[in-house]
Amino acid sequence: MSAPADIDGRFEHLKTGRATAAIKGTLWSLAGSFAPAAMGFLVFLVTSRVLTPAEFGIVAFAASISTIGLAIAPAGFREALIQRQTITPSHLDTVFWLCLGSGVVIYAALCLASPFIANATGEAPLAVLVPFIAARVVFDMAAAVPNALLVRTMSFRMLALRTTTASIVAAVICLALIWAGLGLWALAASQLASSVTTCIAALVAARWVPGRRFDWSKVRELGAFGLYSTGTNFITTINLDQMLIGALLGPAWLGIYGFARRIFQILTDLISGALNLVSYSLLSSMQHEPAKRREAYMLGTFASSVVAFPVFAGLMLVAGDLIPLAFGAHWGDAVPVVQAFCVLGILTAVGILQAALIRSQGQAGLWLYYISAKQVVTVIYILLFARWGITALSLSLVVLNIVMWVPTLRMVARILGISTLAYLNSFALPIAATLVMWGAGWLVQHQLAETHVLLRLTTTIGAAALSYGAVVLLLGRDQLEKLLGFLRRRRG
Repeated sequence: MSAPADIDGRFEHLKTGRATAAIKGTLWSLAGSFAPAAMGFLVFLVTSRVLTPAEFGIVAFAASISTIGLAIAPAGFREALIQRQTITPSHLDTVFWLCLGSGVVIYAALCLASPFIANATGEAPLAVLVPFIAARVVFDMAAAVPNALLVRTMSFRMLALRTTTASIVAAVICLALIWAGLGLWALAASQLASSVTTCIAALVAARWVPGRRFDWSKVRELGAFGLYSTGTNFITTINLDQMLIGALLGPAWLGIYGFARRIFQILTDLISGALNLVSYSLLSSMQHEPAKRREAYMLGTFASSVVAFPVFAGLMLVAGDLIPLAFGAHWGDAVPVVQAFCVLGILTAVGILQAALIRSQGQAGLWLYYISAKQVVTVIYILLFARWGITALSLSLVVLNIVMWVPTLRMVARILGISTLAYLNSFALPIAATLVMWGAGWLVQHQLAETHVLLRLTTTIGAAALSYGAVVLLLGRDQLEKLLGFLRRRRG
Protein backbone atom coordinates (compact mmCIF):
# COMPACT_ATOMS: atom_id res chain seq x y z
CA MET A 1 0.00 0.00 0.00
CA SER A 2 1.17 3.54 -0.64
CA ALA A 3 2.74 5.37 2.24
CA PRO A 4 0.12 6.95 4.53
CA ALA A 5 1.89 10.27 4.14
CA ASP A 6 0.41 10.49 0.67
CA ILE A 7 -2.91 11.45 2.21
CA ASP A 8 -1.61 14.38 4.26
CA GLY A 9 -0.94 16.72 1.38
CA ARG A 10 2.77 16.00 0.96
CA PHE A 11 2.28 15.72 -2.80
CA GLU A 12 -0.04 18.69 -3.30
CA HIS A 13 0.83 21.89 -5.20
CA LEU A 14 2.53 24.55 -3.15
CA LYS A 15 0.14 27.32 -2.13
CA THR A 16 2.62 29.63 -0.43
CA GLY A 17 6.28 30.42 -1.00
CA ARG A 18 6.04 29.44 -4.65
CA ALA A 19 8.25 32.24 -5.94
CA THR A 20 10.98 31.36 -3.44
CA ALA A 21 10.62 27.69 -4.33
CA ALA A 22 10.79 28.57 -8.03
CA ILE A 23 13.95 30.64 -7.56
CA LYS A 24 15.62 27.96 -5.49
CA GLY A 25 14.35 25.37 -7.94
CA THR A 26 15.85 27.23 -10.86
CA LEU A 27 19.21 27.43 -9.11
CA TRP A 28 19.13 23.74 -8.22
CA SER A 29 17.98 22.85 -11.72
CA LEU A 30 20.79 24.91 -13.18
CA ALA A 31 23.23 23.02 -10.99
CA GLY A 32 21.54 19.79 -11.99
CA SER A 33 21.73 20.75 -15.66
CA PHE A 34 25.40 21.67 -15.50
CA ALA A 35 26.70 18.25 -14.43
CA PRO A 36 24.77 16.30 -17.11
CA ALA A 37 25.80 18.85 -19.73
CA ALA A 38 29.45 18.68 -18.67
CA MET A 39 29.42 14.88 -18.50
CA GLY A 40 27.46 14.66 -21.73
CA PHE A 41 29.88 16.98 -23.48
CA LEU A 42 32.87 14.99 -22.22
CA VAL A 43 31.35 11.73 -23.47
CA PHE A 44 30.35 13.38 -26.73
CA LEU A 45 33.82 14.83 -27.23
CA VAL A 46 35.54 11.49 -26.64
CA THR A 47 33.11 9.37 -28.67
CA SER A 48 33.06 11.78 -31.61
CA ARG A 49 36.84 11.51 -31.85
CA VAL A 50 36.76 7.69 -31.64
CA LEU A 51 33.67 6.87 -33.69
CA THR A 52 33.14 7.58 -37.38
CA PRO A 53 30.00 9.37 -38.59
CA ALA A 54 28.66 6.00 -39.80
CA GLU A 55 29.10 4.39 -36.36
CA PHE A 56 27.61 7.44 -34.71
CA GLY A 57 24.71 7.16 -37.13
CA ILE A 58 23.95 3.49 -36.49
CA VAL A 59 23.68 4.10 -32.73
CA ALA A 60 21.50 7.16 -33.39
CA PHE A 61 19.28 5.06 -35.67
CA ALA A 62 18.93 2.31 -33.02
CA ALA A 63 18.12 4.95 -30.40
CA SER A 64 15.52 6.54 -32.65
CA ILE A 65 13.84 3.15 -33.12
CA SER A 66 13.88 2.67 -29.37
CA THR A 67 12.23 6.03 -28.79
CA ILE A 68 9.18 4.70 -30.57
CA GLY A 69 8.59 2.74 -27.38
CA LEU A 70 8.90 5.83 -25.22
CA ALA A 71 6.68 7.75 -27.62
CA ILE A 72 3.74 5.33 -27.55
CA ALA A 73 3.93 4.71 -23.79
CA PRO A 74 1.29 6.53 -21.69
CA ALA A 75 3.83 9.04 -20.33
CA GLY A 76 1.27 11.84 -20.61
CA PHE A 77 -0.39 10.59 -17.43
CA ARG A 78 2.74 11.74 -15.61
CA GLU A 79 1.96 15.26 -16.81
CA ALA A 80 -1.63 14.84 -15.68
CA LEU A 81 -0.43 14.09 -12.14
CA ILE A 82 1.57 17.33 -12.14
CA GLN A 83 -1.19 19.48 -13.61
CA ARG A 84 -4.18 18.12 -11.61
CA GLN A 85 -5.17 20.27 -8.62
CA THR A 86 -5.61 17.35 -6.19
CA ILE A 87 -4.42 13.74 -6.36
CA THR A 88 -4.91 10.65 -4.19
CA PRO A 89 -2.75 7.58 -3.51
CA SER A 90 -5.01 5.66 -5.88
CA HIS A 91 -4.13 8.06 -8.72
CA LEU A 92 -0.43 7.44 -8.10
CA ASP A 93 -0.68 3.65 -7.93
CA THR A 94 -2.88 3.45 -11.00
CA VAL A 95 -0.59 5.58 -13.15
CA PHE A 96 2.48 3.65 -11.96
CA TRP A 97 1.11 0.25 -12.99
CA LEU A 98 -0.32 1.66 -16.21
CA CYS A 99 3.08 3.05 -17.20
CA LEU A 100 5.16 0.08 -16.05
CA GLY A 101 2.86 -2.51 -17.63
CA SER A 102 2.82 -0.61 -20.90
CA GLY A 103 6.61 -0.30 -20.80
CA VAL A 104 7.10 -4.06 -20.43
CA VAL A 105 4.71 -4.85 -23.30
CA ILE A 106 6.30 -2.25 -25.57
CA TYR A 107 9.82 -3.49 -24.82
CA ALA A 108 8.82 -7.07 -25.69
CA ALA A 109 7.38 -5.86 -28.99
CA LEU A 110 10.59 -3.98 -29.87
CA CYS A 111 12.69 -7.07 -29.09
CA LEU A 112 10.53 -9.17 -31.40
CA ALA A 113 10.72 -6.55 -34.15
CA SER A 114 14.49 -5.96 -34.02
CA PRO A 115 15.54 -8.82 -36.38
CA PHE A 116 13.07 -7.61 -38.99
CA ILE A 117 14.35 -4.03 -38.63
CA ALA A 118 17.93 -5.24 -39.12
CA ASN A 119 16.97 -7.20 -42.24
CA ALA A 120 14.92 -4.35 -43.71
CA THR A 121 17.71 -1.79 -43.30
CA GLY A 122 20.63 -4.09 -44.07
CA GLU A 123 22.30 -3.07 -40.80
CA ALA A 124 22.96 -6.29 -38.85
CA PRO A 125 24.04 -4.57 -35.58
CA LEU A 126 20.49 -3.25 -35.14
CA ALA A 127 19.28 -6.74 -34.25
CA VAL A 128 21.17 -6.44 -30.95
CA LEU A 129 21.46 -2.68 -30.51
CA VAL A 130 17.71 -2.04 -30.58
CA PRO A 131 16.81 -4.48 -27.74
CA PHE A 132 19.79 -3.28 -25.72
CA ILE A 133 18.94 0.43 -25.89
CA ALA A 134 15.17 -0.16 -25.80
CA ALA A 135 15.41 -1.63 -22.29
CA ARG A 136 15.37 1.98 -21.13
CA VAL A 137 11.63 2.07 -21.93
CA VAL A 138 10.88 -0.12 -18.88
CA PHE A 139 13.01 1.95 -16.52
CA ASP A 140 11.77 5.32 -17.83
CA MET A 141 8.16 4.22 -17.35
CA ALA A 142 8.88 2.91 -13.84
CA ALA A 143 10.24 6.37 -12.98
CA ALA A 144 7.22 8.26 -14.38
CA VAL A 145 5.28 8.66 -11.12
CA PRO A 146 8.20 9.45 -8.76
CA ASN A 147 9.50 12.00 -11.26
CA ALA A 148 6.03 13.55 -11.46
CA LEU A 149 5.88 13.82 -7.66
CA LEU A 150 9.26 15.54 -7.49
CA VAL A 151 8.21 18.11 -10.11
CA ARG A 152 4.72 18.60 -8.64
CA THR A 153 6.12 19.40 -5.20
CA MET A 154 8.92 21.51 -6.72
CA SER A 155 11.57 19.26 -5.13
CA PHE A 156 14.19 20.48 -7.56
CA ARG A 157 17.11 19.78 -5.25
CA MET A 158 16.29 16.07 -5.37
CA LEU A 159 15.76 16.24 -9.13
CA ALA A 160 19.17 17.87 -9.53
CA LEU A 161 20.87 15.20 -7.40
CA ARG A 162 19.07 12.47 -9.34
CA THR A 163 20.12 13.86 -12.71
CA THR A 164 23.70 14.52 -11.63
CA THR A 165 24.11 10.98 -10.30
CA ALA A 166 22.70 9.47 -13.49
CA SER A 167 24.95 11.55 -15.72
CA ILE A 168 28.09 10.66 -13.77
CA VAL A 169 27.28 6.93 -13.80
CA ALA A 170 26.52 7.01 -17.54
CA ALA A 171 29.74 8.92 -18.29
CA VAL A 172 31.93 6.57 -16.26
CA ILE A 173 30.45 3.50 -17.94
CA CYS A 174 30.77 5.01 -21.41
CA LEU A 175 34.37 6.14 -20.96
CA ALA A 176 35.36 2.79 -19.44
CA LEU A 177 33.90 0.92 -22.41
CA ILE A 178 35.59 3.31 -24.84
CA TRP A 179 38.90 2.65 -23.09
CA ALA A 180 38.20 -1.09 -23.40
CA GLY A 181 37.80 -0.64 -27.16
CA LEU A 182 34.08 -1.39 -27.38
CA GLY A 183 33.37 1.63 -29.60
CA LEU A 184 29.72 2.16 -30.43
CA TRP A 185 28.62 -0.11 -27.55
CA ALA A 186 29.99 2.48 -25.16
CA LEU A 187 27.61 5.07 -26.56
CA ALA A 188 24.68 2.64 -26.40
CA ALA A 189 25.49 1.58 -22.84
CA SER A 190 25.58 5.17 -21.59
CA GLN A 191 21.95 5.69 -22.66
CA LEU A 192 20.72 2.59 -20.84
CA ALA A 193 22.82 3.31 -17.75
CA SER A 194 21.37 6.81 -17.50
CA SER A 195 17.79 5.49 -17.51
CA VAL A 196 18.48 2.78 -14.92
CA THR A 197 20.22 5.18 -12.54
CA THR A 198 17.54 7.88 -13.00
CA CYS A 199 14.80 5.37 -12.19
CA ILE A 200 16.45 4.18 -8.97
CA ALA A 201 17.33 7.70 -7.86
CA ALA A 202 13.81 9.00 -8.53
CA LEU A 203 12.18 6.25 -6.47
CA VAL A 204 14.54 6.94 -3.57
CA ALA A 205 14.19 10.75 -3.79
CA ALA A 206 10.38 10.74 -3.96
CA ARG A 207 10.14 8.52 -0.85
CA TRP A 208 7.17 6.80 -2.41
CA VAL A 209 6.38 3.10 -2.80
CA PRO A 210 3.62 1.99 -5.21
CA GLY A 211 0.66 0.10 -3.79
CA ARG A 212 -1.06 -2.81 -5.48
CA ARG A 213 -4.24 -1.01 -6.43
CA PHE A 214 -5.33 -0.22 -9.98
CA ASP A 215 -8.51 1.77 -10.46
CA TRP A 216 -9.90 2.37 -13.93
CA SER A 217 -12.01 5.23 -12.59
CA LYS A 218 -8.74 7.09 -11.82
CA VAL A 219 -7.59 6.52 -15.38
CA ARG A 220 -10.84 8.07 -16.58
CA GLU A 221 -10.40 11.07 -14.25
CA LEU A 222 -6.94 11.73 -15.68
CA GLY A 223 -7.91 10.53 -19.13
CA ALA A 224 -8.58 13.71 -21.09
CA PHE A 225 -5.45 15.57 -20.06
CA GLY A 226 -3.40 12.36 -19.90
CA LEU A 227 -4.31 11.25 -23.41
CA TYR A 228 -3.69 14.68 -24.92
CA SER A 229 -0.34 14.86 -23.14
CA THR A 230 0.50 11.33 -24.28
CA GLY A 231 -0.22 12.42 -27.83
CA THR A 232 2.03 15.42 -27.34
CA ASN A 233 4.71 13.19 -25.85
CA PHE A 234 4.43 10.85 -28.85
CA ILE A 235 5.07 13.63 -31.31
CA THR A 236 7.86 15.32 -29.37
CA THR A 237 9.62 12.09 -28.35
CA ILE A 238 9.57 10.05 -31.53
CA ASN A 239 12.60 10.88 -33.65
CA LEU A 240 10.89 10.76 -37.02
CA ASP A 241 13.48 13.10 -38.47
CA GLN A 242 16.35 10.76 -37.56
CA MET A 243 14.53 7.65 -38.74
CA LEU A 244 13.66 9.20 -42.10
CA ILE A 245 17.15 10.66 -42.60
CA GLY A 246 18.72 7.30 -41.71
CA ALA A 247 16.43 5.51 -44.17
CA LEU A 248 16.78 8.07 -46.99
CA LEU A 249 20.41 9.18 -46.66
CA GLY A 250 22.10 6.34 -44.75
CA PRO A 251 23.98 6.03 -41.43
CA ALA A 252 26.89 8.34 -42.38
CA TRP A 253 24.67 11.37 -43.08
CA LEU A 254 22.48 10.48 -40.11
CA GLY A 255 25.68 10.55 -38.06
CA ILE A 256 26.34 14.12 -39.26
CA TYR A 257 22.77 15.14 -38.44
CA GLY A 258 22.84 13.34 -35.09
CA PHE A 259 26.16 15.01 -34.21
CA ALA A 260 24.69 18.48 -34.77
CA ARG A 261 21.50 17.52 -32.97
CA ARG A 262 23.47 16.33 -29.96
CA ILE A 263 25.32 19.65 -29.63
CA PHE A 264 21.97 21.42 -29.85
CA GLN A 265 20.49 19.14 -27.17
CA ILE A 266 23.38 19.58 -24.73
CA LEU A 267 23.15 23.36 -24.95
CA THR A 268 19.35 23.36 -24.74
CA ASP A 269 19.37 21.14 -21.66
CA LEU A 270 21.97 23.36 -20.02
CA ILE A 271 20.27 26.68 -20.81
CA SER A 272 16.57 25.90 -20.76
CA GLY A 273 16.26 22.57 -18.98
CA ALA A 274 16.06 24.21 -15.56
CA LEU A 275 13.37 26.68 -16.58
CA ASN A 276 11.39 23.91 -18.26
CA LEU A 277 11.05 21.91 -15.05
CA VAL A 278 10.42 24.91 -12.81
CA SER A 279 8.06 26.79 -15.11
CA TYR A 280 5.63 23.92 -15.72
CA SER A 281 5.19 23.22 -12.02
CA LEU A 282 5.04 26.91 -11.06
CA LEU A 283 2.60 27.92 -13.82
CA SER A 284 0.39 24.89 -13.08
CA SER A 285 -0.02 26.20 -9.52
CA MET A 286 -1.03 29.66 -10.88
CA GLN A 287 -3.93 28.59 -13.08
CA HIS A 288 -6.32 30.93 -11.27
CA GLU A 289 -3.88 33.80 -10.63
CA PRO A 290 -3.47 35.61 -13.99
CA ALA A 291 -1.38 38.56 -12.73
CA LYS A 292 1.18 36.40 -10.97
CA ARG A 293 1.24 34.01 -13.90
CA ARG A 294 1.93 36.83 -16.35
CA GLU A 295 4.74 38.28 -14.23
CA ALA A 296 6.40 34.89 -13.72
CA TYR A 297 6.18 34.02 -17.41
CA MET A 298 7.54 37.32 -18.71
CA LEU A 299 10.49 37.26 -16.30
CA GLY A 300 11.23 33.67 -17.29
CA THR A 301 11.09 34.58 -20.97
CA PHE A 302 13.51 37.46 -20.51
CA ALA A 303 15.93 35.35 -18.44
CA SER A 304 15.87 32.49 -20.93
CA SER A 305 16.31 34.60 -24.07
CA VAL A 306 19.02 36.87 -22.65
CA VAL A 307 21.15 33.75 -22.08
CA ALA A 308 20.15 31.50 -24.97
CA PHE A 309 20.28 34.01 -27.83
CA PRO A 310 24.01 34.90 -27.51
CA VAL A 311 25.05 31.29 -26.85
CA PHE A 312 23.44 29.87 -29.99
CA ALA A 313 24.22 32.90 -32.15
CA GLY A 314 27.82 32.80 -30.94
CA LEU A 315 28.17 29.11 -31.75
CA MET A 316 26.78 29.77 -35.22
CA LEU A 317 29.46 32.41 -35.71
CA VAL A 318 32.45 30.30 -34.60
CA ALA A 319 31.31 26.83 -35.68
CA GLY A 320 33.60 26.81 -38.71
CA ASP A 321 36.65 27.08 -36.46
CA LEU A 322 35.36 25.33 -33.33
CA ILE A 323 33.95 22.07 -34.70
CA PRO A 324 37.08 20.79 -36.53
CA LEU A 325 39.34 22.00 -33.71
CA ALA A 326 37.35 20.39 -30.87
CA PHE A 327 35.97 17.24 -32.51
CA GLY A 328 38.27 16.50 -35.42
CA ALA A 329 38.46 17.33 -39.11
CA HIS A 330 36.23 14.36 -40.02
CA TRP A 331 33.27 16.36 -38.66
CA GLY A 332 33.83 19.30 -41.02
CA ASP A 333 30.71 18.41 -43.03
CA ALA A 334 28.65 18.93 -39.88
CA VAL A 335 29.43 22.67 -39.61
CA PRO A 336 26.47 23.99 -41.68
CA VAL A 337 24.14 21.54 -39.96
CA VAL A 338 25.33 22.72 -36.54
CA GLN A 339 24.73 26.32 -37.65
CA ALA A 340 21.20 25.45 -38.72
CA PHE A 341 20.54 23.86 -35.33
CA CYS A 342 21.74 27.07 -33.67
CA VAL A 343 18.74 28.87 -35.15
CA LEU A 344 16.52 26.09 -33.85
CA GLY A 345 18.18 26.50 -30.45
CA ILE A 346 17.08 30.12 -30.24
CA LEU A 347 13.50 29.17 -31.11
CA THR A 348 13.56 26.24 -28.69
CA ALA A 349 14.68 28.43 -25.77
CA VAL A 350 11.48 30.41 -26.27
CA GLY A 351 9.31 27.45 -27.27
CA ILE A 352 10.02 25.46 -24.11
CA LEU A 353 8.43 28.16 -21.98
CA GLN A 354 5.56 28.58 -24.43
CA ALA A 355 4.78 24.86 -24.23
CA ALA A 356 4.98 24.93 -20.42
CA LEU A 357 2.54 27.85 -20.24
CA ILE A 358 -0.01 26.39 -22.64
CA ARG A 359 0.02 22.89 -21.12
CA SER A 360 0.03 24.15 -17.52
CA GLN A 361 -3.26 25.95 -18.14
CA GLY A 362 -5.01 22.71 -19.08
CA GLN A 363 -4.79 23.29 -22.84
CA ALA A 364 -2.91 20.11 -23.68
CA GLY A 365 -5.31 19.50 -26.57
CA LEU A 366 -4.45 22.79 -28.24
CA TRP A 367 -0.73 22.07 -27.96
CA LEU A 368 -1.24 18.55 -29.32
CA TYR A 369 -3.01 19.86 -32.42
CA TYR A 370 -0.26 22.41 -32.97
CA ILE A 371 2.69 20.02 -32.72
CA SER A 372 0.80 17.38 -34.74
CA ALA A 373 0.51 19.82 -37.63
CA LYS A 374 4.15 20.77 -37.20
CA GLN A 375 5.27 17.13 -37.27
CA VAL A 376 3.28 16.38 -40.42
CA VAL A 377 4.84 19.33 -42.22
CA THR A 378 8.29 18.28 -40.98
CA VAL A 379 7.88 14.84 -42.53
CA ILE A 380 6.83 16.42 -45.81
CA TYR A 381 9.86 18.72 -45.76
CA ILE A 382 12.24 15.81 -45.13
CA LEU A 383 10.75 13.80 -47.99
CA LEU A 384 10.99 16.82 -50.31
CA PHE A 385 14.44 18.15 -49.43
CA ALA A 386 16.39 14.98 -48.56
CA ARG A 387 17.36 14.53 -52.22
CA TRP A 388 19.44 17.75 -52.04
CA GLY A 389 21.53 16.54 -49.11
CA ILE A 390 21.73 17.09 -45.38
CA THR A 391 22.67 20.79 -45.53
CA ALA A 392 19.73 21.80 -47.72
CA LEU A 393 17.44 19.66 -45.58
CA SER A 394 18.64 21.31 -42.37
CA LEU A 395 18.13 24.80 -43.78
CA SER A 396 14.62 23.88 -44.92
CA LEU A 397 13.78 22.70 -41.40
CA VAL A 398 14.97 26.05 -40.02
CA VAL A 399 12.61 27.91 -42.34
CA LEU A 400 9.78 25.57 -41.38
CA ASN A 401 10.32 26.10 -37.63
CA ILE A 402 10.38 29.88 -38.01
CA VAL A 403 7.08 29.84 -39.90
CA MET A 404 5.48 27.40 -37.46
CA TRP A 405 6.61 29.45 -34.47
CA VAL A 406 4.41 32.40 -35.44
CA PRO A 407 1.05 30.87 -34.31
CA THR A 408 2.43 30.27 -30.81
CA LEU A 409 2.85 34.00 -30.33
CA ARG A 410 -0.89 34.50 -30.45
CA MET A 411 -1.56 31.49 -28.20
CA VAL A 412 0.74 32.83 -25.48
CA ALA A 413 -0.48 36.43 -25.76
CA ARG A 414 -4.09 35.29 -25.39
CA ILE A 415 -3.35 33.24 -22.23
CA LEU A 416 -1.38 36.11 -20.68
CA GLY A 417 -4.01 38.68 -21.61
CA ILE A 418 -1.59 40.96 -23.47
CA SER A 419 -1.13 41.98 -27.08
CA THR A 420 1.17 40.04 -29.41
CA LEU A 421 3.26 43.17 -29.85
CA ALA A 422 3.74 43.50 -26.08
CA TYR A 423 4.87 39.89 -25.95
CA LEU A 424 7.32 40.36 -28.83
CA ASN A 425 8.72 43.43 -27.11
CA SER A 426 10.16 41.17 -24.40
CA PHE A 427 12.66 39.88 -26.98
CA ALA A 428 13.80 43.33 -28.18
CA LEU A 429 16.84 43.67 -25.93
CA PRO A 430 18.24 40.13 -26.44
CA ILE A 431 17.80 40.44 -30.21
CA ALA A 432 19.46 43.88 -30.39
CA ALA A 433 22.38 42.79 -28.21
CA THR A 434 22.80 39.58 -30.18
CA LEU A 435 22.95 41.46 -33.51
CA VAL A 436 25.62 43.80 -32.15
CA MET A 437 27.53 40.83 -30.76
CA TRP A 438 27.35 38.97 -34.05
CA GLY A 439 28.54 42.01 -35.99
CA ALA A 440 31.50 42.60 -33.65
CA GLY A 441 32.48 38.94 -33.73
CA TRP A 442 32.21 38.78 -37.53
CA LEU A 443 34.49 41.83 -37.96
CA VAL A 444 37.15 40.37 -35.65
CA GLN A 445 36.88 36.99 -37.33
CA HIS A 446 37.51 38.45 -40.77
CA GLN A 447 40.30 40.72 -39.60
CA LEU A 448 42.10 37.67 -38.22
CA ALA A 449 41.27 35.37 -41.13
CA GLU A 450 44.95 34.52 -41.77
CA THR A 451 45.96 33.97 -38.13
CA HIS A 452 46.13 30.68 -36.21
CA VAL A 453 42.69 29.17 -35.66
CA LEU A 454 42.99 29.11 -31.87
CA LEU A 455 43.91 32.82 -31.70
CA ARG A 456 41.10 33.73 -34.08
CA LEU A 457 38.58 31.64 -32.13
CA THR A 458 39.43 33.00 -28.67
CA THR A 459 39.61 36.61 -29.88
CA THR A 460 36.27 36.34 -31.67
CA ILE A 461 34.58 34.84 -28.62
CA GLY A 462 36.06 37.54 -26.38
CA ALA A 463 34.95 40.40 -28.64
CA ALA A 464 31.47 38.93 -29.01
CA ALA A 465 31.03 38.43 -25.26
CA LEU A 466 32.22 41.93 -24.39
CA SER A 467 29.99 43.60 -26.97
CA TYR A 468 26.93 41.60 -25.91
CA GLY A 469 27.49 42.34 -22.24
CA ALA A 470 28.00 46.05 -22.93
CA VAL A 471 24.71 46.37 -24.85
CA VAL A 472 22.72 44.44 -22.23
CA LEU A 473 24.12 46.55 -19.39
CA LEU A 474 23.66 49.80 -21.30
CA LEU A 475 20.16 49.28 -22.68
CA GLY A 476 18.73 46.68 -20.33
CA ARG A 477 19.50 48.15 -16.93
CA ASP A 478 15.82 48.62 -16.06
CA GLN A 479 14.93 45.05 -17.02
CA LEU A 480 17.90 43.62 -15.15
CA GLU A 481 17.08 45.65 -12.05
CA LYS A 482 13.48 44.48 -12.22
CA LEU A 483 14.58 40.85 -12.47
CA LEU A 484 17.14 41.17 -9.68
CA GLY A 485 14.67 43.08 -7.54
CA PHE A 486 12.12 40.36 -8.00
CA LEU A 487 14.66 37.74 -6.99
CA ARG A 488 15.80 39.67 -3.90
CA ARG A 489 12.21 40.43 -2.88
CA ARG A 490 11.12 36.80 -3.17
CA ARG A 491 14.19 35.40 -1.48
CA GLY A 492 13.76 37.87 1.31
